[in-house]
Amino acid sequence: MDYEAMAEREIDSYWMAIVNTLKQRNLLRQRPQQGGYIIPRALGVLDTEADCCYFVLDMQYLAGVPREKWLDHDLWRQWRAALSGRAVGVADGFGLWIGIRRKPGLPTAKRLPAVIPLEADRIPDGLYTICLGQSKRGDVVLDLAGSERAILCGGAPGGGKSNLMQSIILQLCAKHGPDELQVAIVDTKTVDFGPAFERLPHLFMPVAHTMDEATALIGTVEQERQRRAAIMRQAGVNHWRKLAEPFPLLLTTIDEAADFAKTPAMEILVESARKGRAMGCSFVVGTQLPSARVIDPQVRAALETIVAFRCRTHLESQAILGIGGAEKLERPGLALAYLRGKWVTAQTLLVGDDGGDLADTVAVPVAPALAAVEVDLVRYALDEIDGRFIIGRLAEQFAGQISKYKLAKLARKWELRGWLTTPAHATDARKVTDELAALADGGLPPVQGIQGRDSRIGQIGQIGGVIGAETVTGDRDRGVTGAMRGGFPVSSFS
Repeated sequence: MDYEAMAEREIDSYWMAIVNTLKQRNLLRQRPQQGGYIIPRALGVLDTEADCCYFVLDMQYLAGVPREKWLDHDLWRQWRAALSGRAVGVADGFGLWIGIRRKPGLPTAKRLPAVIPLEADRIPDGLYTICLGQSKRGDVVLDLAGSERAILCGGAPGGGKSNLMQSIILQLCAKHGPDELQVAIVDTKTVDFGPAFERLPHLFMPVAHTMDEATALIGTVEQERQRRAAIMRQAGVNHWRKLAEPFPLLLTTIDEAADFAKTPAMEILVESARKGRAMGCSFVVGTQLPSARVIDPQVRAALETIVAFRCRTHLESQAILGIGGAEKLERPGLALAYLRGKWVTAQTLLVGDDGGDLADTVAVPVAPALAAVEVDLVRYALDEIDGRFIIGRLAEQFAGQISKYKLAKLARKWELRGWLTTPAHATDARKVTDELAALADGGLPPVQGIQGRDSRIGQIGQIGGVIGAETVTGDRDRGVTGAMRGGFPVSSFS
């Protein structure tokens, strides 16, 4: 079997679809005398390992098609339709190259929901993973201790940047105790991370609201990174997870990077982000003023994962993503993200006011921890039904004081907090824990949230799941060869 001839035919078919689409969009010029069209030139490469086809465009022979037209997402979508649903995009670096997935795309949703609330069942199971939101192929999952440990997010005010940072913090805090996770928050706007976040038991330092507090916090994070590095050197390990007792993941969130542009604090932050991978230091940095002044090459290099919300101009989109496209996002919460070498459009999860129910679940409660009717509910469960929190019995007993719906919601919140046990079977009732009983008797609330991985599994079971998670492919540094035949770019196997 002539595999080289088959490869040439496959590459030719992809290239014809690309050229015909350019022709349909009136992007190609006709030859005034010879007839036909002026066709761009490119070198085609079939990569069997990555299962992709690449076309490296000859920048001297783009057939008059402007560079920005090659980067138009509407053109990519039309290419995808012409290529039977195969994923396709254009990378813009030292030159332009087109990447095409050889396998046709999976069935996708026609449109994304405009609003997706952040709820406990959206949180993916897995250490330090969170759900960014939903793409047309399902939930998009990020690993804050792995490939998405350094995130840059930005966009116009109201686009969803602060909401995303709240979502990341709350999801991680909901399934990790302070022994597994520490959070450092800089909120110089003073309005995005309210009382619920200030009561998180996971705080590395108090939430920083002023520039002096923020500078001190960033410096302390760098000192902690250096302390961890010294401990690892002494232990003879090169990664924090290899320690006998691993450090908790230290997540630092900066709500507005523009406040620190061109300052010593930004230099320290970039240094921490660049070197902190092995020490368990993760970062999420956002800005509402995307510009080359704020997002300079050092910042972009240190923050490898990029999430852009709606931008006002093409230049703002390019400052965040390196390309245009974010200016076309039509609603709040819709984001264009670059994750592990792939572009993903997703509707991010919406956090309620001041963090919503999830924030109340993970934050240390403010005394009094229980309302009067809640105290009566607990005492009745202990005295009359052997400590079981049976919603039907309680709704009947306290009719007029609390509805059955609110009882069910309260039971779920207390279960997540660890104040009610998780039943072993669906027919079993939750039971009041010693902590909740102490609160009902006027004792002090617990000083920490959910403790440890093992207790988390016992309290909230398997939270959610990854449904149709995005599969992304990293960059490949592979040598390839190719040849030009018959006016069309073709290649042999590399």
